[in-house]
Amino acid sequence: MPSFPVRVAVVCWSNQNRSMEAHNILSKRGFSLPGPARDRPNVYDFRTTYEEMYKDLLRKDKEYYTRNGILPMLERNKNIKPRPERFQECTDPFDLILTCEERVYDQVVKDLNSREQETCHPVHVVNVDIQDTHKEATLGAFLICDLCQSIQRMEDMENGIDKLLQEFEGKCGRSFLHTVCFY
Repeated sequence: MPSFPVRVAVVCWSNQNRSMEAHNILSKRGFSLPGPARDRPNVYDFRTTYEEMYKDLLRKDKEYYTRNGILPMLERNKNIKPRPERFQECTDPFDLILTCEERVYDQVVKDLNSREQETCHPVHVVNVDIQDTHKEATLGAFLICDLCQSIQRMEDMENGIDKLLQEFEGKCGRSFLHTVCFY
């Protein structure tokens, strides 16, 4: 078992639903929001706090945004961290970065590969495709949590992660993308 905790980041397109539900589940264990119409999303700058978003939507239509789950989602989010974060602006090193859709995975890998390598510390980028619905975000968060717990128990993450991902693919019927990048 590793003598240090695995440093994990979870990244999704809007930093609202999937990654935040995964952060929520992970913490318990050890910016386009839907608008009133498909062509009228609520868009917030990354500097906007979850609290500010919550208050804005509460003012716009409390009943609608409660019924569709956005206000409860923002309530959860603001208890985890103050605002969305852009992965591209994060300089923290991670051992494992989980993405929730392939286009985000591609962007994370591209961003990491464009950075100057300073320490040559490996970071495993793994994509777990999760649909952007409340139900799928919850199911995906539990899958991510199980995966993280399994990785944390590994003696040698570098040499065992591919086999572990294959086991998870068989167990859950999902395929994972996996790339190793370096800091």
